[in-house]
Amino acid sequence: MKNISLTFLILFLFALNNSLYSQNKKMLFKSLSTKDKIWCLKNFSTIKKSLDISNSVLITMDSLSKKDKDFYNKNIEAGKYDAFRHVLWMYKLSENIGVEKARRIGNIYERYNEYIFKINPNSGYDLASMNMDLYNNEVGIYLFLKEGKKKNEEKLFLIIKEIIKNGYVKIVFKDKEYNNLDKNNLIIEENQWKGKWENQRHLINSNSAICE
Repeated sequence: MKNISLTFLILFLFALNNSLYSQNKKMLFKSLSTKDKIWCLKNFSTIKKSLDISNSVLITMDSLSKKDKDFYNKNIEAGKYDAFRHVLWMYKLSENIGVEKARRIGNIYERYNEYIFKINPNSGYDLASMNMDLYNNEVGIYLFLKEGKKKNEEKLFLIIKEIIKNGYVKIVFKDKEYNNLDKNNLIIEENQWKGKWENQRHLINSNSAICE
């Protein structure tokens, strides 16, 4: 039973982000705390359901990015696409497995990213991107608690889009050319932040004109 549960856990983590496919399977499990390992193994059905939901969200995001390439530009790291994905993901998880379990899974994923950074500092993960994801996860949870189940997905997508346009989610501060900027609006070169967990990258509201 434990081996089956671990297999679904690994598949679940794979489904969250395409970059995870290249990672070592054992590394995924090693990144979990003892409490999280026990929780995942005890919540077999939750992990299985989360896998299906996560796959569905990735498919949805791919479809949306093809319809509106400007807004859902998935090639821009830590931008609106990532923000939308996390809001939608947490909304869907909350809807199907409950808020607390959804939050737990979101936190597990972010701790995994931090674990990968410690092994490979050039992975592209950092504190700013983690804080962005955690913040936007909470927006997704709040949206579910506020709106409840939406039968019409198109309406849900429009709501999330408006939330982003109105600045209620966080993105990493960048200019129109998508260069990372510090608090003084100066460009942060890649070698100045990549490889450093804490760096000068920081978050702004998603309606900041400079990032449009």
